[in-house]
Amino acid sequence: MKLKIVKGTRDLYGDDMSRFQRLEDAARDVFNLYGYEEIRTPMFEKTELFAHGVGEDTDIVGKEMFLLEDRRGRSLALRPEMTASVVRSVITNNHMQQSTHRRFYYIGPMFRYEQPQKGRFRQFYQIGAEYFGVSSPDADLEILLMLRQFFQAIDLKTVSFQLNTIGCQLPECRPAFKNRLVAYLESKQDRLCENCQRRIHTNPLRVLDCKEEQCIALTADAPKIYEHVCEECDTHFTGLRQMMEAHEVEYSLNHKLVRGLDYYSRTVFEVYSENLGAQNAAGGGGRYDGLFEVYGSPIIPALGFALGLDRLAMLISETKPQPEGVFIIGHDRQAVTSLVAKTREAGYKSLYDPFQSSMKSQFRQANKANVTKVLILGEEELKANSVSVKNMLNGQQDSVNLDDILNYIA
Repeated sequence: MKLKIVKGTRDLYGDDMSRFQRLEDAARDVFNLYGYEEIRTPMFEKTELFAHGVGEDTDIVGKEMFLLEDRRGRSLALRPEMTASVVRSVITNNHMQQSTHRRFYYIGPMFRYEQPQKGRFRQFYQIGAEYFGVSSPDADLEILLMLRQFFQAIDLKTVSFQLNTIGCQLPECRPAFKNRLVAYLESKQDRLCENCQRRIHTNPLRVLDCKEEQCIALTADAPKIYEHVCEECDTHFTGLRQMMEAHEVEYSLNHKLVRGLDYYSRTVFEVYSENLGAQNAAGGGGRYDGLFEVYGSPIIPALGFALGLDRLAMLISETKPQPEGVFIIGHDRQAVTSLVAKTREAGYKSLYDPFQSSMKSQFRQANKANVTKVLILGEEELKANSVSVKNMLNGQQDSVNLDDILNYIA
């Protein structure tokens, strides 16, 4: 049997794992400052959760979900995104009965069946956050400020946003704009790609998001939805932009930005860093005030974002681990392992050579271990109930009574 990893997946270890941990630690540090609490949901849910919430006509539901069938024939799906799962958790656990507003963040794997390429995998990882219960634009601003601060924490400092509003479901808002857009697209229908020709009457907003060159050119002069939304949506969008300008958040308007999921409403955005290049978004999000209603729940204002960890990890610089802990050298196995246990139980990272190699080999291992101190238990030290301690940062070496070693290395 020849073992081979599944296409579109990878093992994370070494430098890759260190980068992931750095991103995850930064997310937890920053998101905690804003009052977000971590949530973990199951990696699979009932298929209809995503079909109804994300949208039947989206690529995710139509082409990319990994579907399972349990022993009773029920359809399950590995989660392709997290917002629907978090909303399901809010509903089934009655989170909004505990507070007027709730904030959650998540870190974990998602699954989509798409062609693997650099930075894109079939099992991929996301960091994201969701904010429930606040309809005013200061909630939108909070999400954007938190994202900016996270990027600063990982040293991707030049951050800007592309911004749009896709309005709401009031007849005079998005539905009216869709009619205007359909009329525009129908005049160019025979020159659009096959996928967009199909979408004109099923999901016309997605035509604006097409990446085919001929469709990009043909929709350049399409009607701008932010010029045609209802008064309430326009007031919300104007208020958000004013607050962003007051907080010096860089942004540009993109009338073709609609995001790829059906549940969005009003604000949609993508976040960019010059480290990624002008055309590559690090992530995005927006409002989805109507998603709770899709699931039969009372309407709850909501918004959030997701970032791709895999691509971010490719961009951040390697951070050499700081020296920490001790390495214990000696040939008396009982003495060495006893001191190892003693230092570990006291809260110190403690390493040793389990094979009891030559002293020369143990010293080589200690030099490579990136520790702050090397503790030497040679014959002379054991006779004197002492430890020779070499400081790896300055080269100084001292002899310390074995009973006082924990106080010395503290």
